[in-house]
Amino acid sequence: MRLPSYNKMKDETNREIKWVAIVATFFVLASLSSATAQRPLPAPRSHLQDFSAEVFEGPTPFIRFVHTNVDDINGFSFAQFLIFPKPGSATRPIKVHYGRSYSEARGYFDSQTGKLIIPIFGLYAGRPNRVTIDLRFTNRFHPIKRLRMLITTPAYDGGTYSHPSVVQPRLPGTTLSYDFILLKNLADPTTPIIIDSDAEVRWVGTAGVGVTSCMMFDNAFYLAWGSQLLRTEFDGRTYVMADYANMGVVDFHHNIDPGRDGMILDVDTVTQTESVNMEVDAGGNILRTWNLADIISDAMIAGGDDPHQFVYRAPVDWFHNNACAYRSSDKSLIVSSRENFVIAVDYDSGIIKWILGDPTKHWYQFPSLRQFSLTLPPGTLPPIGQHALSVPGDQLLLFDDGTGSVFQQPPGETRNYSAPRKYQLDLGARRATEIWHYYADPSVYSPFCSSVYEDAPNNYLIDYTQAGPYIYTGIVALDPSGNVAFNYQYELLGFCATAWNAIQIHWENLNLE
Repeated sequence: MRLPSYNKMKDETNREIKWVAIVATFFVLASLSSATAQRPLPAPRSHLQDFSAEVFEGPTPFIRFVHTNVDDINGFSFAQFLIFPKPGSATRPIKVHYGRSYSEARGYFDSQTGKLIIPIFGLYAGRPNRVTIDLRFTNRFHPIKRLRMLITTPAYDGGTYSHPSVVQPRLPGTTLSYDFILLKNLADPTTPIIIDSDAEVRWVGTAGVGVTSCMMFDNAFYLAWGSQLLRTEFDGRTYVMADYANMGVVDFHHNIDPGRDGMILDVDTVTQTESVNMEVDAGGNILRTWNLADIISDAMIAGGDDPHQFVYRAPVDWFHNNACAYRSSDKSLIVSSRENFVIAVDYDSGIIKWILGDPTKHWYQFPSLRQFSLTLPPGTLPPIGQHALSVPGDQLLLFDDGTGSVFQQPPGETRNYSAPRKYQLDLGARRATEIWHYYADPSVYSPFCSSVYEDAPNNYLIDYTQAGPYIYTGIVALDPSGNVAFNYQYELLGFCATAWNAIQIHWENLNLE
């Protein structure tokens, strides 16, 4: 794999500056898709630009680099850019703050010469983008220098990602707590793909890999590929943070989830398939490991059962871990086992706390495991083949696929529909009560993969990865009133490959220090 690098931008002489102009009462026009000059658009009001700049192309149409010079080097504090939404859009502008220390550390600000490079990311492709750049200075009567410009980008054709079927567009005035969505795609070597709530592609991965394991963390995207953990910056640069091959890791699978102290990776080892998790920090250093095969085997032996009837060595996929979540109120790691149940263990000791699952599955036949089972009051359904655990408001949210076990027998129940569900956990009473679900009308069955996440209260994003089943991938938003805020359908590429999981991210006020 060849990882792109952009550290030597200052020395590159083969980049052609397409067109730059500073006009007293007009926007700067920077066209990177054509060398032909364009007619300047009038500014909303007469405005004298405070500094000049040149625009250079980036690794994708969604990224451009603005070059300028700072005249007050000692007083320079930060740079900030704003990308305005397209006309008629309900999305908020992308707003990014670059602290001086951040820019210096990444080679974007030269404190000797005053040379400043501002990466602009999240641009619309194939159209002019209205951009405002602010430079902030200390100890000045006028602390802000401002430049308004129009950056025109080349077109981008991402196939189905650029051309979804719009069942319901996001209408102006629709209230949502988020505007940007991370699609965890593996169909193309462009993980991750970022879209906005209008289904416009606003960013694509530059690491050259297509993987399921992806997360936005520490102001970057982390990808798990082979035995390596990669970090891709928003400007497109990618680094190898760690390689875990010498620790027995042979592959990554499914997700990267937020943990108590870092990120939780789903790993395959030489001895276990899809039943080991590692928590690592932003540098890729391992903080702790959970081996569910050992944890469950120890509990079964202590309870008088034979774990060899339930737990198996690699390559048998007896557990099929697909998501994790940290519950801070009781310091628990909650793990989704698609084959069996949702299980909670103590974050530090690994001791089993409770199990939530279908009692008609194989696991329930073992008294050693059944003793951990939470009871379900009338009207509460157990999750089956679930994905995408999270704990908003200390409650358990998940996507209930409704598909029985593939390996473990008996496989338990299989339904003909899927549904996001939320449970209230009363661990004193050993009870889980369903307090919310969403049943699509008409119903949708997505037998594998898929996700649901809640941003602000009652702002949900649902990914029906294999809707139909096996016909399309559906991305649906619910607003705080429970109404469908938008509904987009994408071509299903491979097995869960279009977007096996999708989650909200925030680029409307990003602070990079």
